[in-house]
Amino acid sequence: MSKRDRRQRSDSAAAHVSAVRAAAEGVIEPPAYVDVPDDARPFWDAIMLTRAADSWTPGDLVLASHLARVNADINHYLKQAEEKGRVSEGMMGPAPSAEHKVLKDLHAQSLSLSRSLQVHARATQGESRDQRKRNDLHQHANEVMTDQDDGLIARPMH
Repeated sequence: MSKRDRRQRSDSAAAHVSAVRAAAEGVIEPPAYVDVPDDARPFWDAIMLTRAADSWTPGDLVLASHLARVNADINHYLKQAEEKGRVSEGMMGPAPSAEHKVLKDLHAQSLSLSRSLQVHARATQGESRDQRKRNDLHQHANEVMTDQDDGLIARPMH
C-alpha cells in the first residue's frame, strides 16, 4: 500500500481539517443514480451523519439508500400495524397480521444493511462495556445537575 492510499490518522491536523470541511458542506446528497423518496430522506440524512463523510464509497451510498427506504417502509407498516393490530383472526385462530410479517422481514433487512454499512451501534458507539461507562457518566451528570439546580447556572435549552 502506498503512502497516499492510506487513510489519515484520526488525530492528525489533516483529519481535523477534513472533518470541519465535511461539516461545513452538510449532509451528503444522494447521488443521481439512487432514488431516495421524500419519506426516506430523514433516514438518509441520519445515516449519512453516522459515519465520517470521506468514508462513504459509491457502493455504500447505494446500500444507504436501500437502508433509508427500508426504514421508511418500517414506519409505514408500523402505522398500519398500530391501526389494525399485530394479531389477526384467521381460520385457525389468532395469527400474526400480514403487517407484522412484513415488519419482521423489514427489520431483518435493516439489521443486515446496518451491519454491511457499519452504522450499527457497535460500529458507531464501540463495545457495550464502553457504552455502559459512558451511560453511567451521563446518568451521574444528570443526577448532579438535577440535585444541584438552584437556578443560578445557565443551562442549554433543547
